[in-house]
Amino acid sequence: MEQSDLIIGCASNYNWNQLKYWVNSINQSGFEGEKVLILMNADRETCQKVNEAGFKIIGFQQDAEGNLVHKSDIMVHVERFLHLYRLLSQTNYRYVITTDVRDVVFQKNPIEWIENSLGDRGLIFSSESIKYKDEPWGNQNLLETYGPFVHNIFKENEIFNVGVLAGRAEYLRDLCLNIFVASTNSPISICDQSTFNFLISQHPYTDLNLYAKSENGWACQLGTTADPTKLEQFKPFLLEELPKLDGDKVVTSTGLEYTIVHQYDRVPEWRKLIEKKYG
Repeated sequence: MEQSDLIIGCASNYNWNQLKYWVNSINQSGFEGEKVLILMNADRETCQKVNEAGFKIIGFQQDAEGNLVHKSDIMVHVERFLHLYRLLSQTNYRYVITTDVRDVVFQKNPIEWIENSLGDRGLIFSSESIKYKDEPWGNQNLLETYGPFVHNIFKENEIFNVGVLAGRAEYLRDLCLNIFVASTNSPISICDQSTFNFLISQHPYTDLNLYAKSENGWACQLGTTADPTKLEQFKPFLLEELPKLDGDKVVTSTGLEYTIVHQYDRVPEWRKLIEKKYG
């Protein structure tokens, strides 16, 4: 029996106007697999529109008005990996793509890029095109998560973004559990990015996975490569050429259309075009 593919996201306290760009972009991309959205807290109308768009919803509890509710002491950034692990432990997909929801759109069918590029490797990681030591938020986050000894070693590493993950289902399942377990005893609450980067910077991760550059056209991380409020600061330290806009599409410096665009809301002019396209 042929395995299906999956795109899945997780959101809490977002309404349809915030979710629709992610949802609509997936529906326009040509993706033919299953589509799932884990909704922790969402109003009834939002749930209805997500369902009507062809997405299965995973929720936890409903109140008397039919709104989804979920109370937790764990930050959603971290808790999502527990729910992803649980789902992938109970299912049998081929490829899985999981991304942030509010600031991500799919310009193309991700399965095409995966089939053409993954080969015999397990997962795809997406570069932010900058090293930890040159990105103040990430650098501080790494230091606060692990302390000065680990920070001093890993600050030289290129940053990869935890908000765009994809690859073989069984590999992603186990990575999600690793991130969740490693994050639960962290001294800071928002540590999914630093924990993820700590893990994948070491063997056997480095032997088994694809570390995609921005210029490969898989995914762009515009928070470091196009944010006009930071670009002057970051540009001397960027490890690649900058993404650019071609009409209403975000492309690499050589004109290759990105499959996934992340953090488009950081670039006001691009945001207008993307929201018009997928709204």
